[in-house]
Amino acid sequence: MGRRHAVEGCVGAFRAKAEDLRQFGAEEQARTLEWAASQIELALRDASQELLTLDQAAKESGFHPESLGRMVREGKITDTRPAGSRGQVLIRRADLPIKAKRPHNHVTTDVVELASRLGIPRG
Repeated sequence: MGRRHAVEGCVGAFRAKAEDLRQFGAEEQARTLEWAASQIELALRDASQELLTLDQAAKESGFHPESLGRMVREGKITDTRPAGSRGQVLIRRADLPIKAKRPHNHVTTDVVELASRLGIPRG
């Protein structure tokens, strides 16, 4: 979860800036930044506990809903339903696997683009 990591980095930066402010005697401003960092951490914690349907989880993770359902059945993802329940599968956001993105290959992309511009059919 790249976005979550970026937000956590901001929280760390807020706390570091609060320490800097304290060294210059700006206690009120330091406490304000620490309060803001704490509020963001609480929001992240709450969001990570949110239960998602298979479709919502698929949009966030990049996996197909059926793949996520299979992972739940295989025990790779925690099943949040009561034991024996046959209701809708819900996945805790914190338990979501994130599908790795394929790295961008500039050479292949450039060759395909050039061939396309020259009218050379792909084959």
